[in-house]
Amino acid sequence: MDIQLVVRKLLEYDPEIVEIVQFGSSVYAPEHARDLDLLVITGRMKEYNGYLDAVADFNADIIVLEVGKIPEESLLRGVIGSFKPLYGDGRFLLNYAKLLGDPSFEEARASLRAALDYLELSKRTY
Repeated sequence: MDIQLVVRKLLEYDPEIVEIVQFGSSVYAPEHARDLDLLVITGRMKEYNGYLDAVADFNADIIVLEVGKIPEESLLRGVIGSFKPLYGDGRFLLNYAKLLGDPSFEEARASLRAALDYLELSKRTY
C-alpha cells in the first residue's frame, strides 16, 4: 500500500488537515496488519464520507478530529500506544496526550495485555 498516496488523497479532499497519524497494528506489527488506521486532525471537519471516499481504494479506517476537540481518553491512549506521524510533526497529537494523566498500574497492565492479545490474534489470522 502506498501510504503517501493515501496522505495525498486526504489532503486533496481537505486542505485544512494539520496532521495525519498512522496508529495501531500497521505501526507495531506491519507484517500482520490487515488495514491502515489513521487519525486525521483538521482545522475544520468536512463531510465524513468525503474522507472515506478519498481512501476508498485502500483498506483504511479513519477517525477525523477537529483541532481543539478533545478525543475520548481510550482512543487517545490507543493511538499514543503506537503511532507514526505521516503528515505534520505529531505536535497536535502530543498536545492532546499532555491532557492525559498517568494511567494507573491496572490501566497500564490492561493496555499491555490487550496489545499482546492483538498481536497474537493477528499472527493467527494472517
